Amino acid sequence: MRSPDFPDERTLVPYAASTFSGKRVLVLAPHPDDEVFGCGGALADLLERGARVDVVLVTDGAAGARNEEERGRIASARIAESQRALEALGGGIVHEGGIPDRGAGDRLPEIEALLARWLVEAAPDLVFAPSPVETHPDHRAVAVALFRVAARPASDAAARALDIATVAFFELSQPFRPNFLVDITRLRAQKERAMDAFVSQTAARDYAGFATGLSAYRRMTLSADVLAVEAYSVVGGFQLRSDPGGVVRGLLPLAPAVTGG
Repeated sequence: MRSPDFPDERTLVPYAASTFSGKRVLVLAPHPDDEVFGCGGALADLLERGARVDVVLVTDGAAGARNEEERGRIASARIAESQRALEALGGGIVHEGGIPDRGAGDRLPEIEALLARWLVEAAPDLVFAPSPVETHPDHRAVAVALFRVAARPASDAAARALDIATVAFFELSQPFRPNFLVDITRLRAQKERAMDAFVSQTAARDYAGFATGLSAYRRMTLSADVLAVEAYSVVGGFQLRSDPGGVVRGLLPLAPAVTGG
């Protein structure tokens, strides 16, 4: 009998690829580019199958701006990059959140209100969001704000909209234990073109390379002909209300007890 501390890996991570279904898709991107690096392949597939995709760029992406004039210039450039990237993926509509980059943790009520607004307006059946175990503080803040919407009274319109949606947490700055893998092999070149749109970011750091490396790693449990994969933790939106702790625990690796001899 297998020890409960050491379950078979097939019970912990997927060994088969899956495909998202959704007609009304809402993407909660902490910064302009996270929507592509995190879930660009899945979005390309959904757009190809006729989904409406609304992307909320929560922050302005202008961290480090020295004054308001520079902030506006950087923010405009980054929004334009997101628009070009979505065109490369096949469409989608960009919405500006306007929260200062690197300031999301101090603006949780504003972000909660922003997410609530778009949950009601977009009425999504599928929501993409950064996971609550991300290391970047803006990414975590967006995840926390989403859980705060879920914790609203059941009569709240945004909470009701989230309850009936599927939520797919994506990986950006921190890998997690996924329960859903998407084979994006045939969409790999399309995602690469979309990532290339973010010239302001990739000139400074190889974010596209990081995303591509993670995509290659995620192939491990799939067949040899799979060349690129995106990993997700997919839950029912109602679970963010009914079992938020369980949702977070599901993202974490298992750690068996270790005792000294």
